[in-house]
Amino acid sequence: MDFGKAISNIRRNKHISIQQITNNTITKSSYNRFVNGETQPSVNSFLTLLQNLHVSFEEFLYISRGYKPDYFNEIAMQIRDATITRNIPLMQEIHATISTYAQQNPNNQTYLHLKCVTTLILNSLQNEPLDQESKKILLNYLLKCDVWTHYEHTLFNSVIFIFEPSAVNAMEKRIIRNLDSYELMHIYGNESFRSLCVILAFDISHQDLMAAIKVVSKLANFSLHADMLFEKTLYKLFSGIVFLLSGQSIGLQNIKEAIQIMQLTDSKDYLKATFAFIKDVCQIYDFHDEGLAQLLKEGYQKLD
Repeated sequence: MDFGKAISNIRRNKHISIQQITNNTITKSSYNRFVNGETQPSVNSFLTLLQNLHVSFEEFLYISRGYKPDYFNEIAMQIRDATITRNIPLMQEIHATISTYAQQNPNNQTYLHLKCVTTLILNSLQNEPLDQESKKILLNYLLKCDVWTHYEHTLFNSVIFIFEPSAVNAMEKRIIRNLDSYELMHIYGNESFRSLCVILAFDISHQDLMAAIKVVSKLANFSLHADMLFEKTLYKLFSGIVFLLSGQSIGLQNIKEAIQIMQLTDSKDYLKATFAFIKDVCQIYDFHDEGLAQLLKEGYQKLD
């Protein structure tokens, strides 16, 4: 990335003078050398330049990439979509691409982790034994991190199915610590909340309703921002399943509201995944409910 050129382009497009952007930061000559690629400013000076441009560091990186997400987020979204739709050929293609990158860059930990993720997801989708080396690499990495950022949440959410309940419990403590520490920060609260929802689904699938109820209680106390519709929908869905399995009438209503939101937003892939998950849960618990059966029947009809 040519940071100097990006800074210059943003300044010109915002019609900010060189004097304004370099005020109390660097000299005009130093600025010109920077934008021409001849030198690099200190970290503090660079951050002050961004502040004078009224641009956050995340925005700057996005703009400097040509208004595109970074590679990790881009490939993570592809992996997520292929997993939800159970698209094995697409996942094989993604895995081949990442494996090539990992081979060409053996010291790049991100490529290694993504290769492990796609390997394990393919194992799961094709009903194959899990690759133990990939599992070990991801488990060791996640357990050693005391603080999780977007990167760790993404890895964990992608392959939670490979872990034993004891390992998930250890990771849950880290996620809850993040939830408490970053509750006022939109992105970190968002990530932690989603990961707890993934753990909630994990507990439900492993017939541990007591653990699931504890997670529901924790999520209920978290203040979601008004625009966190996806997170609110996840909470409605999984809490609804827990309540319904516990004999609480509010459960069916919560599930219905979650499905309605997905229908209104035309989230067909998530709807299919939701219906499949509910059917699996009913089978695991040998659970029968006429209202739920009717809700699923109507939901499938609207998908056609």
